[in-house]
Amino acid sequence: MSADPNSPIYLAHTYISNARFHQRFTVEPTATHGPLNVTYAEFGRQPDESGPPPTILLIPGMFSSRYLGIQLHAIADKIGVRVLVVDRPGMGGSTDVPLVQRMSTWVELVPRLLSHLGIQHVALASHSAGTMYLLNTMYHCRDLLYPIHPTVHMLAPWVDPAHSLQTSMQILQYIPNKAFGVWHRIPKFFMLQAAPAFASSGAVVKKVTDAFSSNDTTSQDNSRQEKQRRHIEDAYGLSRDVQAELDNLMHKYMFEEETVGANSEALQCLRKEPNNTWGKCEDYEVFVRDFVALQRGRDRESSPLKIQAYFAESDVMIGKKGQVYFEQRWCGTNEEYKDVVEFASTTVPGTDHDTLALSVEVWEPILKDLIRVLDNDHEQ
Repeated sequence: MSADPNSPIYLAHTYISNARFHQRFTVEPTATHGPLNVTYAEFGRQPDESGPPPTILLIPGMFSSRYLGIQLHAIADKIGVRVLVVDRPGMGGSTDVPLVQRMSTWVELVPRLLSHLGIQHVALASHSAGTMYLLNTMYHCRDLLYPIHPTVHMLAPWVDPAHSLQTSMQILQYIPNKAFGVWHRIPKFFMLQAAPAFASSGAVVKKVTDAFSSNDTTSQDNSRQEKQRRHIEDAYGLSRDVQAELDNLMHKYMFEEETVGANSEALQCLRKEPNNTWGKCEDYEVFVRDFVALQRGRDRESSPLKIQAYFAESDVMIGKKGQVYFEQRWCGTNEEYKDVVEFASTTVPGTDHDTLALSVEVWEPILKDLIRVLDNDHEQ
């Protein structure tokens, strides 16, 4: 690392080493498990004398590392929102658990961690494989959502390959389960040795798919990334060169910590295990009906739950069929759920499965809308 305190690499190392990004909490042992360590990060605005800032619990994709929220810090800080990202079991310093216990462990630790932090209510956001964890949080921890205007945002929501019918996902389903014991090592090679990039759960699939395709999207991806870096520099004060260093460092730091939990989540996403590993959302159609019934049984003074889904223009993991399947589950027949759930969907031009996850044009409205809605609530 450069010894020059003004160099981009030095500033990036200082930035990513912020103590708020490397916190630890322990869930006390119960009859079903021992003590569980949980690592997490708080990005954006800190609580101050004016009170706690609006908070979003962001649940990332398969490589569910807190480092994937690094690039939101400067944006969220200026807008005035706190973004909480938790390492799921087997990631970072979070204790790994068997696949069949991942979901139950998650819905147990979330309310305990929020209580520990003094956070009463949150908005929810997820990317890719984080969808199933978000849905279980919605159902089992419904009171954690803001009471007046509850909001949920799902970016590239994961869809069972049986419904998305994506060829790349169906091919992966034929790989023997034992091979996924080293799944977490493959992205480490691609990210750290082959070509570090803006990536999380879909990066390996995209790189493999591109290798067999004549469509070269690398220049388009680079152009979009550069435009975004310039916008963040101008609007939020984080220099373009520091951002470039952070892109590399966040993957380096992530893979220097534990990532074995991604092996279980690959099996989970691909339905490679016969056990119920998706928790309450094993079947999306059944989940929506059950959740709507739960909503209708609640105090009706609050607004309908606002759910916004965002889809990439090109997505090798979900595809257009997966998008249509997901949208139809939430829209129901003749908008039969609109009394308790306001669902909307948008496709973001120029994005793929991973670039969507940290797209500024997606996150700026999410963060600003949370500020606007909560300010209106306080005035009423």
